[in-house]
Amino acid sequence: MMLEDFMDKNKIRADDYITILFLINYLVFALFFRMEAFLSIIIYPFAALTITGVLKIISAFNKRNTEGSNINKVLFGVIAIIFSVLFLFLILVQPNITPNIIISLISFPLMVVGYAGIIKGILVDIYSVKHRIISIIVGTSTTIVCLLGFFSVINNFLLNIAALSLVFLFTILSRAALYLSEYGLSLINFKNFKLFLYIISDYLIYIDRNGNIVLSKIE
Repeated sequence: MMLEDFMDKNKIRADDYITILFLINYLVFALFFRMEAFLSIIIYPFAALTITGVLKIISAFNKRNTEGSNINKVLFGVIAIIFSVLFLFLILVQPNITPNIIISLISFPLMVVGYAGIIKGILVDIYSVKHRIISIIVGTSTTIVCLLGFFSVINNFLLNIAALSLVFLFTILSRAALYLSEYGLSLINFKNFKLFLYIISDYLIYIDRNGNIVLSKIE
């Protein structure tokens, strides 16, 4: 079967809207926050490398088999994390990088994630209604906190970081609960969080004819 056979059309439509919103928002971001937009070209790829390193390590420990290649994944993950974190640290401690710039650089991608939560909550009806509503609420709250950070409404760096960290945590939990609801699973059993990690990594998850959840590696 083709990959498209397992993909919900509303998921694809939601992803298209998210991509369009991302592009529009980045153009606005580049227009009003030119320094931040320039730095984002350098910083975001290395931030993505850090996340990739984490996912590689998680993937190595979560795989059902224990092939030797898992060791390579762990090594790659550790090296990627160390290298990217050191590089980001060296960039962000430069004298011309102000706290407001750092807050804006954190707020932009998080705000896009907030938009994604709202759009997925509205459009993707295969998720449970309760978790769709929670996703919309958390996505809206995330967007508001990020906008406050952009315009320095909260004139305190640590308070901004704390607020962004809090909405990020709620975003992760609400997104995990949303995705798991497609399979009738709850985040109350925190062991199900491992399945969420599969969903956001390189695995296709679907239910077979016997009602079992099947993990399929996307090559």
